[in-house]
Amino acid sequence: MLTRQDAMAFAQQWAANWNRLAIDTIVDHFAPEGEMRSPLATKLAGSSTIKGRDAIRTYWHAAYGGLSEPHLTLESAAWDGALQRLTVWWSAPLPSGPTRACEMMDFDADHQIIRSEAYYGAGS
Repeated sequence: MLTRQDAMAFAQQWAANWNRLAIDTIVDHFAPEGEMRSPLATKLAGSSTIKGRDAIRTYWHAAYGGLSEPHLTLESAAWDGALQRLTVWWSAPLPSGPTRACEMMDFDADHQIIRSEAYYGAGS
């Protein structure tokens, strides 16, 4: 099981990886059968749920691979040890406009993400 300290370190590294656009590194934290849900996925993938590590990788490369410098700011993170759920709040000045989001990531016993879900709010 992940500890709170592990989860907070993961959140910091997760944000750093997005700022480097290290999509493959980010996706490698997903279990092979992991899934990602986002209302933004429907536009490119035809569904708000992307299932499987390889499909997530393909989607994120298509959706975000063209960004030059995301400047993602990790605003906060919270860890629920009983659920093994990390929730991160971030903001970024994306090409589509200022973006704020909350993402939940559920981890399995092997410390891999089995499910993630993104929620988007009003830009700052």
